[in-house]
Parts: sequence; structure tokens; C-alpha cells
Amino acid sequence: MSQKSRDNRGDKPHGRQAQQEPGVISNIAPVSAGYEERFESTGVPNLDQVLGGGLPRGALVLMLGLPGSGKTTLASQIVFTAAKAGKSALILTALSEPTNKLIEHLASYSFFDRSLIGGPLQFLSMQQTLPQGLEAVSAAIFAEVRHVKANLVLLDGFRGLRGVDSSSQEARQFLYEIGTTLNALGVTTLVTSETDPRDPVFFPEATTADVILGLHYILRGVRQYRGIEVIKARGTPAMPGLHSLTLDSAGATVYPQLEERIMADAEENARASSQERVEVGQRGLAERASFDLPEFDTMLRGGVPRGTCSLLAGSLGTGKTVLALNFSLAGCRAGEHVVYLGFRESRAQLLQVCQSFAMSHDFVQALTVDSSFTFLEVPPVKINADILADQLLAAIDQTGAQRVVIDSVAELERAILHSPNPQRLEDYLAALLQALRRRNVTALLLKETDKVVAASLELSADALSLLAENVLLLQHVPYQGYLHRILSIPKLRFSDHDTAIREFRIHAPEGFQVLTPLESGAGMLEGIGQEQEWKALGGAHGSRWRDPLREGQNQL
Repeated sequence: MSQKSRDNRGDKPHGRQAQQEPGVISNIAPVSAGYEERFESTGVPNLDQVLGGGLPRGALVLMLGLPGSGKTTLASQIVFTAAKAGKSALILTALSEPTNKLIEHLASYSFFDRSLIGGPLQFLSMQQTLPQGLEAVSAAIFAEVRHVKANLVLLDGFRGLRGVDSSSQEARQFLYEIGTTLNALGVTTLVTSETDPRDPVFFPEATTADVILGLHYILRGVRQYRGIEVIKARGTPAMPGLHSLTLDSAGATVYPQLEERIMADAEENARASSQERVEVGQRGLAERASFDLPEFDTMLRGGVPRGTCSLLAGSLGTGKTVLALNFSLAGCRAGEHVVYLGFRESRAQLLQVCQSFAMSHDFVQALTVDSSFTFLEVPPVKINADILADQLLAAIDQTGAQRVVIDSVAELERAILHSPNPQRLEDYLAALLQALRRRNVTALLLKETDKVVAASLELSADALSLLAENVLLLQHVPYQGYLHRILSIPKLRFSDHDTAIREFRIHAPEGFQVLTPLESGAGMLEGIGQEQEWKALGGAHGSRWRDPLREGQNQL
């Protein structure tokens, strides 16, 4: 062993005997006999959840991935977390990189703690032992585990060890001996290797592992995507599928795939009393979440049913954001907590939107003073849909929010469509709405329609309009040479509602104002309705549309 490796490990004598036979454990006392917990926490945000509880105590864990996928960082983060918790940990380096270089690399992360090195955390280079073969390597590992009484061992760079003996059977035997021997001691073993996680060439060695984590690292266009999957997990309810993985100054963070997260929650929710779920659902539908807009709330019979998701679709410039702000402030006035996720406007821009309206004072209070309003500002650039869902649901859970606004959900859809798997769009939207319902929040999701000016009063039946319980539609409709703002309620699934089209205006100081039929221009609503009917039925056959407003003027 080099002097540099010895310095990294501290000044303690090792007492290691190279002639010790590998696999002999009769003279090694278990170092963790009193530790009865089934799982070891990784300390990596959300990784325990993906693993189904953490790493099984005494497990042999393989971390497979191509260069740059984050194997060493993820494994080292787990080891440093264990050392900080008072456990004895050992990091063994093979041919991946020198020990001092590895320490220098890890020092850039906030989980790194130099004071642990030489104490509860030991580093040891295996480079000098490699020429003696895998038997000598395994003997050195067992001796070092006995010496430091390790609870957790990381062998970084198995690919370097694998090249010592050309036979895959020798490599498999090495992993088997390491896994069974350290398992008997209650030692959890992490092994990293540079390989494609789905490469069948590595499968013979992989059969010895209790847990296999595959780390993926791909380039799509100009954007990099990192992911992690649990390829194998014996005896744990691990989440299947690919989950997002990020590396930053804090280290690795895992963001569970939303669809699988919802499936896991569904299993847990199924254990709750079905009668209790029915009672909660019935109470929610009987209650209403108002907009504090008298005429509009009357159309909704008091507001949208609580615990439901509403799609607010509309042409550009029709006032969706203004209506969403009314919905948010109505919740604040009622003492509810509101989470507002905005992609398009910043705080300053939202303040500018409502500065000429009467609600301006309330909104300033909500943004600057009122703790019941949480504004999540997310630039619409390189959005990761799973990361964003995690942040949104965390904000809801932390605040106990009762109302949620997403402006606009089109940005989430775009993030999915530009991801490596655009086919998951409908499943993702269904999972998002299900997550909101389970939290019993009343959600308003804004989305632009594909036409700026509507030639007809219709809405394309996309996935979100089918999944949402309620659909509210705002449109610009041309009539008599002017654009009119028209509001309609195509769907309110659990409630009676006003099905008539209504005109609305946005002006100072009232803001968003739904007009009564008498307040609209004489014959205007009737004229628009008949024109739409003519276009839908008779216009295609060349029949002439009769304008009731113009005919009334001619009679005068």
C-alpha cells in the first residue's frame, strides 16, 4: 500500500495479513450484531422511497452505469451519510481513479466532510494488490473490514478488478465471496462498475447481487438527461421504471417518476377505510370553491366542487390569468392556503397585471405579507416534469394548501413531449390530477386553445379536457365587426350549472366581470348563438344566416 493511501486512512496500524484465505469468516466476529433494522437509509433524497425503504442490511448492491452517470458520487454520498451517522465505513478504490484524486473530486460536494476521513471513514487503494489476483484482493478486503469493523463498504471501479482475471466466472466468484462473506457480518456492500446497465455481457456477475441500480446518462439534442432505475431488488417493494436523477453541489437527488409514485400511493391508500374515503369525497363535492365573482359563481351554483380539477381553457388574451388570480385571492380571503405555480409571469409581472384592478391591494398583501399564498415561479426553460411535480406536491404537503393554480399546464405538456419518452404524456397528466385529488385540493389548470379567435364555440377534446372534472372556456368571438369575450361551461361533472354562453369584460377597476344577459348588447348573445348554429348546421349547405340584431334594426 502506498504512503499516500496510508495517509488518507489516518495513522492507525492495519494489522492486515495478505496470506489470509478469502471467504474464511470463522475468526471474524459480526460487527453489527446489535443492529436489527432491516434497511439502511441511503441519505440520498427520495432514493429510499424508490428502493422501497432503503438498502437491505447486509446486501450486495451493484451500481452500473456509463462514465459520467454519477455512480461514484451517488455511492460516496451514501457512504459519507453513514459515516456521519456514526457507522464505520470503508471506501476501496481499484483502477477507477487514485484515492487522493477521488477525495479531491468529492470535496466539491456539500455532503463531503474531511474530518470523517481517518476516523469513521477510511480510504484504501487496492492498486498494489491487483497484480496478485482476485483472491488476494478479496483477502485484503476481508482483513480491512475486520480491522476497521466496517458497517458499510464501497468498492469503486469493479471494471478495473474484472480486468485482472479474464474469466467472467472468476469475476462472478469474486462477487459471490464478497457478498456472502460480508453479508454474514451484516456489512452492506456497494460496488460500482462502468457498464451499460442493460448489457447482457454483465448478467452472469449480476446474478450474485441483491440490489442492482442502473444509472442512465443520455444526450437528447442539446440537453443531458440522467436517470436511475432499480433493475433488481430482492425482498423490497421497489418502484419500477426510470426515475430522474440530478447532480449538483449538494450531491445526488432522485425524483421518483410521477406515474409510479402515484401507483405506490394507491397501494397505501387502498389500505385506508373505503367508507372514510367515500365520506370525505362526498363532503368535498357538496362544498364549493368560489371565485368571488357573483355572476360567475351563480353560473357555477356557488363555485366549482371542492376536491376537483378544473381546466380553464381559452384563447390568448381572454383573461385566464386574471380569472386565476380571482380564484386564488378568493381562497386567501376564505382563510385557505393557495399554491400558485407560474411559468409565464414573474412576481413583478403579475403585480403589473392587476395593478389597475380593485384586487391589486389584496394581491400585494398575498405576495408580500400573507403566509397563506405560495408563489412558485418556474422559468419555462428545460423543465423536467418529474422534478417539477415533486416540487409542486412538496409545496402542497408543506403548506396544507386547499387551492392550486397551474399557469399554464401547457408548459408541463411541452416538457413531456420534449423528453426522451413523449408517449407518457397522458399517463403523466392522469397521475398529476390523481395526486391533486388525493390531497383534496381544488385545482385550476390554465391552458391556451390553439386558435386566437374562435370561429365556433368548441373545444378540442384533448387528454386534459377528458381527465379534468370541470372545463371552463374563455374565447374571443367575432360578431358585427368586433371581438367579444365569451364564457361558457362545457363540463361541470358533479353539479348542475348554467349552460348558456355569457359575455364578460375585463376593465378597471372591476377587473373580471361576467355580464348578465341584459347587460350584453341587445341581441348580441342571441345573434352569436344563432350564428354558431347556422355555421354548424346550415352554413355548410349554403343557406343564408339571418342576423336577428340586424333584422330588428331594419324593422325600426
